[in-house]
Amino acid sequence: MSTSLQRNAQQVIRTGGFDLPCDADTAFPLFSPEGEREWAPGWNPIAVYPETVTFTTNTVFRLGQGPEESVWTILEADSQTHRAEYVRVAPASHTARIWVNVEPVSSNCSHVIVSYAVTAFGENASTVLEPFSESAYAQRMRDWQQQISECLGTRDQTAVGR
Repeated sequence: MSTSLQRNAQQVIRTGGFDLPCDADTAFPLFSPEGEREWAPGWNPIAVYPETVTFTTNTVFRLGQGPEESVWTILEADSQTHRAEYVRVAPASHTARIWVNVEPVSSNCSHVIVSYAVTAFGENASTVLEPFSESAYAQRMRDWQQQISECLGTRDQTAVGR
């Protein structure tokens, strides 16, 4: 790594959480690569290995294009403990380690904890870290809670309509 990249490198670690109106077994798959398609606008994982994007340890997939492209690896995906861990590498700008833990609260409530450790480097390091300021991250957690809750509500209405 060049000296200029090292000199500009910055790291931020953030943790946030929110409740969802469903049990942990329902909530956890929503944080899988395919599960996020249901509620995260623009989320479109492309399989690297294996040939389809699965929610299993060592699955590798890509997101984005051009300088925004990132490669993700699932380090852990445990449906029994409702824990997942990912590493994201965007070679032009940053790396991130992401932890998701879904804790059961009741039969119709779960608590989600999401942590990011983001290391940004290069000329745009501070720009890469803007979404990880305390206020921006708190807003992200509120947005995720709303988007996922709406997704779950749509599922419920579809099930009622059958």
